[in-house]
Amino acid sequence: MRESTPQYLLATGSRSDIEGGRWQFVLRSSDRTFEIAESDFEANHFGDRVALLAVVRGLEAIPEPSRVMLLTPSRYILNGIRHGLCTWEDQDFKIERLGRRIAVRNHDLWSRVAHARQFHRISAKYCRSSLSENEVADTWSARTSLVDDIQLALRNAQHEIEAGSTLNSLATCA
Repeated sequence: MRESTPQYLLATGSRSDIEGGRWQFVLRSSDRTFEIAESDFEANHFGDRVALLAVVRGLEAIPEPSRVMLLTPSRYILNGIRHGLCTWEDQDFKIERLGRRIAVRNHDLWSRVAHARQFHRISAKYCRSSLSENEVADTWSARTSLVDDIQLALRNAQHEIEAGSTLNSLATCA
């Protein structure tokens, strides 16, 4: 990709409770001329699946081939993008377990991330969440904390960009 390729920050977050999970993403161009935020509730979907859905929806909202810095509080997503995705894609999203070939967990969503990677150069960075998944909180404060976490991650990443650090791809397959 050329150096003039647009650069985006994609901050994601999710929370789960006994009914399902809420996901949210904020997508912002590094020059701050473009920003969208989306969120939704998925009944009967929890944890890692909801977190990965936020990433998928965010990547699919990018209007043009770009460099993307993904900011996520999910180690599952971070490790999947950095280490698993290339291998899973080569093996048709199946792994060997106890002598059998089984589908990778959330393979349908991971294949959408792999498809987005054909258009975008994606790097991923961990950003800590102030509210843990296991912490009991009412719906309003959980939403507020989720928004606060995402805004804090975006501010920190924006400062790094303005300081001149570049976004290197950590998700390149050989």
